[in-house]
Amino acid sequence: MIKFMRKTIPVLVALIVLLTVFIIIAKLAGQKEQPSGEDPETTALLINTPGKESLPTVSPEPTDPPVETPTPEPQFSAVISPRLEGTGSEDIEISVRENLIEARYPYLKDEDLFSGMKLIVDGENIGYVEGQETGFEPWQLYPVKITDSQGLVKDFTFRFIPKGLNIPLVSIYTEGPVTSRLDYVSGTIYVNGDNTEGFKGKNIDGAGLKIRGRGNASWDMTDKKAYRLKLNEKSSVLGLPTNRDFVLVSNYFDKSLLRNVVAHSLAQQMEYLYYTPTHIEIDFFLNGRYMGVYTIADKIEEAKSKVQVYNGTNPDEPGFMIEIGWDYSKTNVRDKDYFDTDIIIRLFVKEPDIPAANSPEMMYIKNYIKKAEEAMVSGIGYDEYIDVDNMVDWFIIAELTNNTEMAFYRSCYFYKPEGGKITMGPVWDFDMAFGNHQGDIWDYNGWATAEATYHYVNDTWTTYLVKDQKFMDKVRARWLEVRDRLLETASRTIDEQYALVKDSAELNFSRWDIIGQQIGLGNVDYKVYDTYEKQVRFLREFIIKRAAWIDGRLGISN
Repeated sequence: MIKFMRKTIPVLVALIVLLTVFIIIAKLAGQKEQPSGEDPETTALLINTPGKESLPTVSPEPTDPPVETPTPEPQFSAVISPRLEGTGSEDIEISVRENLIEARYPYLKDEDLFSGMKLIVDGENIGYVEGQETGFEPWQLYPVKITDSQGLVKDFTFRFIPKGLNIPLVSIYTEGPVTSRLDYVSGTIYVNGDNTEGFKGKNIDGAGLKIRGRGNASWDMTDKKAYRLKLNEKSSVLGLPTNRDFVLVSNYFDKSLLRNVVAHSLAQQMEYLYYTPTHIEIDFFLNGRYMGVYTIADKIEEAKSKVQVYNGTNPDEPGFMIEIGWDYSKTNVRDKDYFDTDIIIRLFVKEPDIPAANSPEMMYIKNYIKKAEEAMVSGIGYDEYIDVDNMVDWFIIAELTNNTEMAFYRSCYFYKPEGGKITMGPVWDFDMAFGNHQGDIWDYNGWATAEATYHYVNDTWTTYLVKDQKFMDKVRARWLEVRDRLLETASRTIDEQYALVKDSAELNFSRWDIIGQQIGLGNVDYKVYDTYEKQVRFLREFIIKRAAWIDGRLGISN
């Protein structure tokens, strides 16, 4: 028995192995069908074994060809360090920004020196430099071609411009002196705001323009003149609306240099003053000479984006625009007749262009204004002729700023849109406002546009409106609505603009030494407010005091 088992066990083991192999082969053969929907041309190849089912195999994954690393392009390797040599070059800063080499000179620098200075480009990995070495003029762009030690070339541009402080630069060169308010002189304008946060990139490099004088006292009574600009092509200057016409306001009589900017910022808070020009503080140069701190602003005119007189709604009730004031040098306004009403004197029709004093257009304008004036005097039906909400907003701005010149005397505008009513504005000319005029009511004991005793303010339309309870109720309600907003705007604008202007103000009053002097009809005590900082403090305090007076007059308790 033992011998039998010894003989049969190996046989049984062999049979078990064979059976196991058979089972494995059978299972593999059962997987010969392809998965549903698979393309037979793309499945794994079958290897056929004679007498047996084909067994599936998996084809090897395709391999990507090796990626060739491109040879890097050679890079311009020169590191340049430009410098200037020559008389007067020691206080000029020179820098490189991208492809621009810029030499920035102090405001009071004699520009004639630049023609004798030499530009030298030193640095690392420089092969050679091509470009003009001497004979430079300010603002002009000069090409400079630099080759590095590898032979690669890079194009640069070089120029001289003033070393900006904190407000934009405007520089104008003319073909001759600007001596008239009537005759334009051709020239070229450069504008640069790259030294500022708010106007970076808003530049003009050499646009053509025409320039002439403007203003009355600011032209006839000062050497710091105001100007009117007319660009050859429409452009946006420092973000102002695209136009050809702009003005440069000298602010000579305003020792804070801020009154126009602050007042127009206040007026822009009033939604019923439908258009208010924007004033931007600038440093202004004329023919290479620093002229001081100016503001550049939109020109007041009839236009869709400004004062829209003609809108096509009702030609039977035509529109018009009136300026109140006169030209010191003539008996009429800009060579055209002005007219008076029973209350207001020296009204000039800016729009439309009136061919004759007795034309139908002029008669319509005079008759409409006459009826509106009679209604305001009587206190009955004036809302049929004037936009009352607009008049309320205009009155508040005129009174908070205490602008007696605006009191239907000079630099006062109103218009009537076609089919509409008389609308006050745009507001303008605040350099003598905020307590800076001898005609101001120094103790605040009266409305500046209605009750002032100075000859600037006689009877006006608001003289009668302030006696009308319905009108004053509207003024009181509106003042309560806007008072805090106006005071916050005034404080913020003074803070922001003073921080920007103070460095330029030092140069302005170096150019125009007037801080410690009586200027024109100025009313601010120059002996007490004998520094620029004190002049700004006076402006700030005046607004607070004037607002408090208005509160008391309207019966508002704090």
